[in-house]
Order: sequence, then structure tokens, then C-alpha cells
Amino acid sequence: MSSRFSPHVVPPPAHGLHPSGIPHPTIVSPIVKQEPPQPSSSPAGTSKSPVAVKKEEEKKPHIKKPLNAFMLYMKEMRAKVVAECTLKESAAINQILGRRWHSLSREEQAKYYELARKERQLHSQLYPTWSARDNYVRVTPPGPPAPSWGSKLKRLERAMDHGRV
Repeated sequence: MSSRFSPHVVPPPAHGLHPSGIPHPTIVSPIVKQEPPQPSSSPAGTSKSPVAVKKEEEKKPHIKKPLNAFMLYMKEMRAKVVAECTLKESAAINQILGRRWHSLSREEQAKYYELARKERQLHSQLYPTWSARDNYVRVTPPGPPAPSWGSKLKRLERAMDHGRV
């Protein structure tokens, strides 16, 4: 059973490591099968089919949001909490980490807020045009939109018409 926030060993700062000192993989390369380029069927060669556009989007790397102060704290402390207690459930470990976070003094939390600020700053330098919305692009299937039935009142009226209420 793997955890989303698995413990990581933090190497000493080295060349190429960002100022926070915590390795943070901001890009997760998707696993994409390499296919040879296919000739375009259009005469101009500029228009792309929806399938080609979708495959092109899949090849774009997913850029993660920079970690906030609490997430940085969790990343650092998770292994310690797992070693201290016998619990294996992620939710229980998260509750313990949350309580410990709230019990930290302002000064102790400030360390993580500063690391988070550096993370955001580095992230904005690496990806100046990135927006969190980029990770939540809604893909709609081609064709007409599905019918919308509207409010709860309309659903209730329909149910009443059919004798279900």
C-alpha cells in the first residue's frame, strides 16, 4: 500500500536544487507511448483532428502546484509519525499531523511558511505563465450538450407528474 505523501530522504542542498532545500518535482512527465508522426489528411496540413489534439495534450507535462506550508510540514514529518505509531491508515496519520501542526508555535510554523514562499517564488520563475486552472481543463465530448433539467423544483414537478411523490 503506497501513500501519496511517502517519506522522502532530503539530500543536502546541491547545484540545481532550489533554495528551499527540499526536492520538489514540479513536473510529472506522463507515460506516453511514442508513435511515429502521421501524415495530415488535410491539404494545408494545419488542421488537426480531435484525436490528434487530445494526444498532443497528453504529451504536455503536468505541472504541480507548489506545496503550501502545511504540506511541506507533512512531507517532512510523515515518516517520523509513521515510525512513532503503529497506524498505517493515511487518514489517521493526517489527523495526527494536523493536530501537531496546530500545536506548533508561530515561530515554528514560520519556518514552513518561509519555505512555502520560496517554493511559490521558484515555481513562478520556472513557470511564469502557469495557472492552477491549467490542471483542471474540462474536456467536453464532441456533439451537442446533454439536456439539462434545471432546478430541484423542476425535478420535483416531474416526479409529481409521474405519481412518484
